Amino acid sequence: MAVVGVVAAVLLATPACRESKQGGAAAGKAAKSPAASEASDRLTKPLGSRLLDTAWSQQTELHQIFTRKYDSTDKEGQKGLRGELDRVYFTKNSTISGYFEKAIEDDPGEPANYVSYGYYLQPRRDEFENSLKYIEKGITRDEENGAWHFLLANAYITPFRSGDFTRFGTADPLRWVRYKDKYEIEIARAGRLLPENWFVPYYDAVFRYNRDEDLAKAWELVAEGNQRREGYFIFVPPLPLTITSWNLVPDRNQFFDLQWNFGFYRYQLIEHLADSLIKDDGFCADPEKMFGVMQFLYNAGATRPFDRLYHFQLGQALDALIEHYRGADDAQTLAKLEEAKKLYDSITETFVRSFDRANLPVTGAFTPNDPKLLMLERSARRQDYLIEPILKHDLRLLKQVREALGLSPEEHALSNTMWERE
Repeated sequence: MAVVGVVAAVLLATPACRESKQGGAAAGKAAKSPAASEASDRLTKPLGSRLLDTAWSQQTELHQIFTRKYDSTDKEGQKGLRGELDRVYFTKNSTISGYFEKAIEDDPGEPANYVSYGYYLQPRRDEFENSLKYIEKGITRDEENGAWHFLLANAYITPFRSGDFTRFGTADPLRWVRYKDKYEIEIARAGRLLPENWFVPYYDAVFRYNRDEDLAKAWELVAEGNQRREGYFIFVPPLPLTITSWNLVPDRNQFFDLQWNFGFYRYQLIEHLADSLIKDDGFCADPEKMFGVMQFLYNAGATRPFDRLYHFQLGQALDALIEHYRGADDAQTLAKLEEAKKLYDSITETFVRSFDRANLPVTGAFTPNDPKLLMLERSARRQDYLIEPILKHDLRLLKQVREALGLSPEEHALSNTMWERE
């Protein structure tokens, strides 16, 4: 097994390139006041010292050297590399730390320098509390930027995610208890300061359902996200806090940790939540709620920069609607939904053909629980040329289903892939 699969779950950070033309949620909108323009720039342009780039580039180089060694040896040899794995991923490197500390010394008023250093320190042995101090200190320098509050909230729940900061260990429940209330405060602040971004409530819903299995609370957060008009992931500097397309970050591969440990939903967890919603008796009996599940899955796929599709589970939700109307005395709605299912099947065929032409490797094994379509979706991650056309077709599908159910476009408004609301 490649080392990326071993370390991706335990890493927390690494950098990005600077792109002066980086787009954002504000692109194409009306002219803003100077203050609003500055706030937008703080979300969409790279922040912090160039020493952050240097630090994360060196961390990525260490990662690449290690992965080459790991992938070129057998299982016995891989066991012998555990000491080096510990040094690369879980031990504070004095040279790399020095770059962060110099960046803070040179510009103590820039929050990105503190937050980036905090995320570097998070997985290092005995540095977790220290990492939070840096992130918290950075936020005090730009308290109206919701992205910082989100990153702090994300940092607080790290102790709950096994392997993210421990060395082959398990999550520390005492640390989670210590920071639970702080997480609640910061995720709420992020939601208020980023009122149009559906990623924040969706992220919270996915985390809470994984943590507490509270489906009612998770649905409350999903429904809140469905009312928002746009979605963008939030990254750690020196990556821009928000990115519209990975194509605008041409040297992103220099920054393994920051690219692959941020900017996506933990897809096993989002699939778990969606599966629970689709199979819940209350949702199966409520077509409006089931449509809300479909909107959630579409929006999750449309969050920028595109990470992956959730078309497979869209089909499961549509099947649940069809099954409901088969048992109801409403042949007209059933016929409309069956027409929508034909559109769904044609979209699926289009995606499979496009994937086959792309000649991408397929990850995972086909099983009843992980059918081929689901495997292809996971294997097409971050392939904009595959994802965006299917999202556009899925938007047509949602509109057709909404019309079949007689739901109001005003109350169930949808956004296209450019976040233009109906």
